[in-house]
Amino acid sequence: MKTIVPIFFSVNDAYSPFLATAIHSIRENASPDFRYHIHILTDDISEENRRKLSALGTDSFCIEFHPLSRLLRSLPAVEKLSQHCFGAFSSLTIYFRLFIPELFPQYDKGIYLDADLVVPGDISWLYREPLGRRLVGAVADYSIQKIAPFMQYIDEYVGVDHKNYVNSGVLLLNMKRLREVDLSGRFLSWVEKYGLETVAPDQDYLNALCWDGIQYLDPDWNAMPSECLSVMDNPQIIHFNLASKPWLNEQVPYDQVFWKYAAGTGYEAEIKARRRAFLQDSAAVKQYKGEVRRLIRMAARLTRSERSFRSLIESRQELRLSS
Repeated sequence: MKTIVPIFFSVNDAYSPFLATAIHSIRENASPDFRYHIHILTDDISEENRRKLSALGTDSFCIEFHPLSRLLRSLPAVEKLSQHCFGAFSSLTIYFRLFIPELFPQYDKGIYLDADLVVPGDISWLYREPLGRRLVGAVADYSIQKIAPFMQYIDEYVGVDHKNYVNSGVLLLNMKRLREVDLSGRFLSWVEKYGLETVAPDQDYLNALCWDGIQYLDPDWNAMPSECLSVMDNPQIIHFNLASKPWLNEQVPYDQVFWKYAAGTGYEAEIKARRRAFLQDSAAVKQYKGEVRRLIRMAARLTRSERSFRSLIESRQELRLSS
């Protein structure tokens, strides 16, 4: 009996072409010694896109769709919390990765991936990475290392060392341990009691809560195109985070790898057409380029706040999970 490697994504319909590219790259490079179960959490993927995504599956590479909002409503206190802190229930979907261990109790270990990436390496080696009692395995977010407002925000507001602040787009989850320490319950309690504003909601909470239980992975498992980073010779996962997306820009590090896998999805022409339309829309380009500046301004504002993750943790150490 082959070991099952569970892999989780959470996307909307617009991201279907990029999700297909990610899934295709995983399938092309994954070891045949394992079986793979791709769990796609979504509420709005069209029937046509479901058909295209499902066509990427094989006997040993299962693709399954789950209604995200229905799953989240199965968790105690989520409905109340959504009204109390967020207003629109759907806003909670960005925190999905924090609920995976509770929603899928059949697994003791799993992988969460953002959909804006490709996997030229063998994903089974990530799954085989030993965690011991560590809560999560992740890569430090080197893409923010030269952006002073972000570094200060992480140090002073999130309350962790910015040099070791991890990116949540690639996570190896010790799901058994995360259930034991009640990650989802502790997160819900945090938000209900304190309702802290954040620049990167799920990522900031993950770092603040799990800081003492992080296993740092080789940077090859989350290579991010950035002026802060050198191009890697043999990246195992390439994560096109922030503004570095080949479907919105003509020149991005590693973009040739993205297009290699996009060509096998049936979406390549659509993705290129989207990019042409985007680059010809000056208002859309201006808004897109302004998003990072908006986040920088937000980070600077929050850093000046009296109440922060750091101040709460310093007054109540038990708020932080332990491995």
